[in-house]
Amino acid sequence: MGKAENYYKILQVSPDDTVEAIKAAFRRLARRYHPDLNPDDPVAAEQFKLISQAYEVLSDSNRRRRYDREFRSHRQQQTKQTETAQNFYLKGIQQSQAKQYQQAIDSFTKAIEIEPSFIDAYLKRCEIRYKIGDTQGVLQDCYEVIKIDPTVAKAYYYQGRARYRLGYTQSAIKAYTEALYQETNYAQAYYYRGLAYQELKENALAIENLQTAAELFRSQGNWSAYRLSKKAIKNLDRGKQPLNRFFCGVGSIIFKYPWTSLALFLFNPAGGLLPAFSRLEKGQAIAVGIFYGALADLWFVGGTYLSWPNSEFPLLPLLAIGIIPFLSLVVTSKFIRIFYPNSGNLEADFFVVGAFLIPVGLMALMIGIISFPLSILALPFLIFGCCYAILTLYAGCSQIWNLAEAKAAFVVPFMLLVSSSLCYLAWKTIIE
Repeated sequence: MGKAENYYKILQVSPDDTVEAIKAAFRRLARRYHPDLNPDDPVAAEQFKLISQAYEVLSDSNRRRRYDREFRSHRQQQTKQTETAQNFYLKGIQQSQAKQYQQAIDSFTKAIEIEPSFIDAYLKRCEIRYKIGDTQGVLQDCYEVIKIDPTVAKAYYYQGRARYRLGYTQSAIKAYTEALYQETNYAQAYYYRGLAYQELKENALAIENLQTAAELFRSQGNWSAYRLSKKAIKNLDRGKQPLNRFFCGVGSIIFKYPWTSLALFLFNPAGGLLPAFSRLEKGQAIAVGIFYGALADLWFVGGTYLSWPNSEFPLLPLLAIGIIPFLSLVVTSKFIRIFYPNSGNLEADFFVVGAFLIPVGLMALMIGIISFPLSILALPFLIFGCCYAILTLYAGCSQIWNLAEAKAAFVVPFMLLVSSSLCYLAWKTIIE
C-alpha cells in the first residue's frame, strides 16, 4: 500500500514500535542480508538497500513523523481505489477457476495498477504465470512481493520453483530455505527442496526433507501430496543397497522413532500419546510398541536383580515373566474388540500396550536401584509409575482406540486385572 507502510514491513516492525526496537530489527536484518555475507545475490543486495533506506527514515524522529503523516493521508486517498482493486482481484480469482488464465492475469494486473502493493494479487498472478510457463514473470512477481514485504513465504517458494525450472537448483534450494525460515510448517517447500536435493544427488538431505513434508501433509489431511512424498522417498530408498536399507530401518527403530515418541508422551500421556502415534506408519507403530515392550522387560529384570541382589533367579524365566504383560494386554485388547468392534487396530494395540509398559518398567528399575538400603524412597517411584502407566493406558483407550470415556474407564481396570493375574500365576509357577 503506502510508502510508510512498506518501510515498517521491510523492517518487520509495527508503526507503534520504539526507536530501540527499530534499531534492533535493522541490526538483525542487516546481518542477514549484508552483501558481504551474500555475494552474487542481487535479491539480498536489493533487500539490504531497502532496509537501509527504511532505517534512515524510521530511526529519525522528525523524518518518521513526516512519513507517518504522509502515510495516513495516502491511506485515506487509497480507500476507494482499494475497493476497486479488490473487485478486479475477485474477478481474477473467478477467471482462474474457469481456467481463463490470460484474462485472470489481466485482472490481477489491473488490481496491481490500482493498488501497487496488493500482495495477494501479485501472488495469484505469480501462480497463474507459473502454470502457463512464464518463468521470468514469476520471478518478477516474487521480486515485487519481497520488495513490499520480505516475510511472505509464498514469494520465496515460487521463486524457488521458477529457479528450479530454469535449472538453477542450488539457487532454488536457497529460496525454499528462505520460505521455510518465514513459515516453518510449509510442507510444499520441504517437498520441492527435497526434490532439489535429489537432483544434486544429496539423497540423505532429500529423504529428510521429503519425510518432513510427508508428516506435514498427513497432519494437514492432504493425502494425495502425502502419497507423492512417500513415493519419492521409496524411489530414493531403491537406490540404496539392500543391506544399507536394512540397517537404516533397524537404526530408525532403535535410535529414532521410540525416543521421539517417548519425548511426546512420557510426561504428558493425555496430550502427547495421540500425536506420538499419529506420526508413525503402521509398521513403525508395531515395531515401536515391540521395542517398548522389550525395553520394559529388560528394566523389569534389572530391577528384580537389584531388589534381590542375593537371589538366584534364573534369567530366562524372568525374561518370560517380563514379557507376559505385553502379550496378555495385546491379546486382551483383541478380545475387547469383539464387544467394541470399531475400537483400534493391531498397530494401535502394540503401540498403546508398549507405551503403557514404559513407566511400569522404569518404575521397576528405579525401585531396584534405590531399594537397598533406602527402601522408603521407593514409594514415590511406585506411586508415580503406577499413575503414569494407568493414565497412558486410559489415554490410549480413549484417544487411539476411540473408546468412549465410560467404556475406557471399564476397559482399563479389566485389562490390568487380567494381565496382573497372569503375571502373578507365572511368578508363582516359574520362580517359586
